[in-house]
Amino acid sequence: MGRGDKVTEPTKPIDAVKKPNIYDVANLAGVSHQTVSRVMNDHQSIRPATREKVLAAAAQLGYRPSQAARSLATSKNNILGFLVSDTGLFGPTGMLNAMERAARKAGYFVLSVAVEAQNENAWREGIEHLGKMAIEGMVVIALDKGAVAMAIDALPNIPIVAIDTEDVGSHVTAVGIDNAKGAAMATQHLIDLGHKKILHVTGPAGSVEAASRKSGYESAMRTANLKPLFAQGDWSAATGYALGASMDVAAQTAVFTGNDHLALGLLKALGERGVKVPEQLSVVGFDDLPEAPYFVPALTTIRQDFNQLGEVAMGLLLDQLAGRVSQTPSPVLPSLILRASTSQPNGGN
Repeated sequence: MGRGDKVTEPTKPIDAVKKPNIYDVANLAGVSHQTVSRVMNDHQSIRPATREKVLAAAAQLGYRPSQAARSLATSKNNILGFLVSDTGLFGPTGMLNAMERAARKAGYFVLSVAVEAQNENAWREGIEHLGKMAIEGMVVIALDKGAVAMAIDALPNIPIVAIDTEDVGSHVTAVGIDNAKGAAMATQHLIDLGHKKILHVTGPAGSVEAASRKSGYESAMRTANLKPLFAQGDWSAATGYALGASMDVAAQTAVFTGNDHLALGLLKALGERGVKVPEQLSVVGFDDLPEAPYFVPALTTIRQDFNQLGEVAMGLLLDQLAGRVSQTPSPVLPSLILRASTSQPNGGN
């Protein structure tokens, strides 16, 4: 480079421009940085005029507090944990979506961990993972009460809400669909139509929901002085299909399945055998899947409002996080949805 060459300073990259910090806001507002911190963390001791002055300075500078710094200052990170039974079934998915929407509306983010329903090691790993994330509250969904007890022991200082589980005592708020009531409604509908031989295809052994639905069916049958008839199932369409392919159709006039997936498989197998539904066999499901109106025939079923259940559960958790006292929730009541898969015995109206 020659003696007359012009020397230019290197241009600073855009991302090297200094971002405003808490001290810049404090200087502009004429307050201490501790005051700015208290305003940003919504501390109740700040006078309204001071709060407005700090917020105006922050807006003028384009200052946004660091979430990490806010967490360190308040011991809060606004994260909730969901421990959920590892399943692709419609119910848990619907609840998760509803709860996440409610959580985000309240300013919380969600971490969800799916675990095997009957695997204690999986429960433990999931709970430990959520604990490491410093969650502020937990929802346990459709798992055995042992998973809830494990969460209480591992995370004794955070509120926990349980959905669709057994009685978990006074340490945890529990909420759920009234599965027994729904099953009784389904069974009573068939009884009112005149059916006396009603088979119940149960959900999986060990499932809390399946046990409650079995109990509701059995109660309605015994109240009507009818003999309960059972076939062991699970939650899958494949099991419904296998039962439908092998069952003695003449042994019953109606079937109440533990969920809609079982009913779907059953209807397909019966159709392939030439068995007419509902003329020869009435069928009632449980859940009211979005696809239920499009089954052949359209499925009479019990509707669970999973959105409502999720919103109730999240409301209970948010109340506890805010220190509010909430009433003990009543079970969410399902409803009977009448479609084309049921009629009086022998095809009556």
